[in-house]
Amino acid sequence: MAAAVTALLLTRHPAATFDTTGAVATAGFLCTPGVPGSAQARVSHRSPFPSAANGLSFAAAAAEEYVLVAAYADLLAAHGWTVTDRTTNRPRLLVSASAAPRLPPA
Repeated sequence: MAAAVTALLLTRHPAATFDTTGAVATAGFLCTPGVPGSAQARVSHRSPFPSAANGLSFAAAAAEEYVLVAAYADLLAAHGWTVTDRTTNRPRLLVSASAAPRLPPA
């Protein structure tokens, strides 16, 4: 499930990358499996920690997260996935397969 969601997102968006310490190196989406046996995936956006060195502010990072998670939701829904907004303190999605989600071409 998470692999299919990741494949679709990669057609339009980069995935986040992490350095050897686990910190975000480059901004992008993060897709992880949902609860075991649930046939769901969790999708969020990650960006490097704001600092003077990278010129990113907390406000800019938060705005970027909301805009891009909405774009991820639109793309997934347009391809037949069921998308549930699970935003609490950060935007995130819970993605489930609908009757027949359209997967990206191989």
